[in-house]
Amino acid sequence: MRSLLKNHLWKKGASDSYQGPFSITDKMTKNNKIAPMELKPEKKGFYPNMYTSTDTIQSNFDVSTATVVSSEPPEKRAGGLSAKSTLINFVKGMIGPGCLSLPIAFHQAGLWTALILIFAFGFLNNYCMLQLVECSQKLSKKRGKVLDYGGVSYHACSHSFPFIRPYNNVFRNITNGVIILLQLGICSVFYVFVASHVKELFDDNSDIRLSPTIWSLLVLFPMIIVNLLRTLKMIAILSVVGNICMISCLIFIMQYLVRKPLMITELPGITNFDGILMACGSILYSFEGQAMVLPMENKLKRPASMIGPFGVLSVGMTIVTFVYAACGFFGYAVYGNNVQGSITLNLPNETAFTGVKALLIFVIYSGFVIQQYVIVDMVWPRLKKVIHLDHLSYWPDFLCEAIFRTLLVLIEFVMAIAVPKLEDIIPLVGATAGMLLAFVFPAIIDTLTFGPELVESVRKDPSQRPQLYLRFARNGALVLLGIFGLIAGFQSNIRGLLASKE
Repeated sequence: MRSLLKNHLWKKGASDSYQGPFSITDKMTKNNKIAPMELKPEKKGFYPNMYTSTDTIQSNFDVSTATVVSSEPPEKRAGGLSAKSTLINFVKGMIGPGCLSLPIAFHQAGLWTALILIFAFGFLNNYCMLQLVECSQKLSKKRGKVLDYGGVSYHACSHSFPFIRPYNNVFRNITNGVIILLQLGICSVFYVFVASHVKELFDDNSDIRLSPTIWSLLVLFPMIIVNLLRTLKMIAILSVVGNICMISCLIFIMQYLVRKPLMITELPGITNFDGILMACGSILYSFEGQAMVLPMENKLKRPASMIGPFGVLSVGMTIVTFVYAACGFFGYAVYGNNVQGSITLNLPNETAFTGVKALLIFVIYSGFVIQQYVIVDMVWPRLKKVIHLDHLSYWPDFLCEAIFRTLLVLIEFVMAIAVPKLEDIIPLVGATAGMLLAFVFPAIIDTLTFGPELVESVRKDPSQRPQLYLRFARNGALVLLGIFGLIAGFQSNIRGLLASKE
């Protein structure tokens, strides 16, 4: 989810040199703006004229007169990235600090249960991402512009059944609201990660002993300072450096784990229902990448290579799933029930590992501003209009934005104080916003996008009825799974939080 930044840079007009959500190398103009990429379909007249405001679109689509429109994406985009480059960017964007917390999911669910859950969630997440991309390609072709997650939800409603269309803005606002909540949760996780690792470094290498709450308070000022960074070029540099450090640290940690003796026979294969639900939240937090996929597909030279059994998504998710499984399995098999919220907290107090922890603190610290940028970019422009900031000449824009950014950090500070353990806050974020963005929304969007055409095709040819029922049943099952995971996972996490407070 760090990688939502690229989504919002794209809305400002992203260049065709996109290097992934956590490795931004867009070309900047002298005014620090990003040069837009031009879509040039091979077939003339492939796209309709571009529009300027999604708020004023009036759809003329009617189920009774619907005709099936090909959902094939444009064959080629001028200046787009190759499938290989996009695959590398996707894997880099998905494999982040979240995978270091997967051993705790194995502790929560049991060794073999968690291993099965990782592969199951990897498959389901890949399927839902494919749904989202297919809907985006179909709707982008109709509108003649690329879409983000919120835009896809808006246009899915706008071109769906007549009784659904009036709720297009509502669906978009809900989607964007959940994305913002997810980002707040991710930033809170980052905050807890930094505070807990700084505390451990001082505990292991000095005589300073402070409570987690005091350390959270001490890192507040540095977090506020880095969040005031507004220069996209500097954020891009931090992103590139953070990527390099993250991959290096992960390789170093994994080579250490695979050489340690494993206690597989001593560990439970399955625990209890609450533990499994909490593990689902932890795993889903690591897999969360739906909002990252669309900006990548929008920059792909051949959009068709994004989907399919050997497309960028399927191959990328296969790699990510195996990396996650290895990290979680070996982390838990080495440290057993003593595993902590992040595997780095279990590493020995040696010089090399102290350096690894320091690098990871830098990775999370620099990634914090990237996650915050997403929230600021989504909320601040609208908030300025609400408070009529343009008419308040005595309040400089940069000062008001700095106050807003500071308030965001304070909110995340309060969340970090309320839930100070990584093993508690990560599943809570994954089980709430993660469930909605991963399973519920893609299934609803797929139904809204393809449902009207399937209904019309059944009217013309009743033999198509099984296809309609299968799609609706499949999407309904995903929605029910997501809602069940949301409710049950939230309850389990709250019970776990209350138990830990006692």
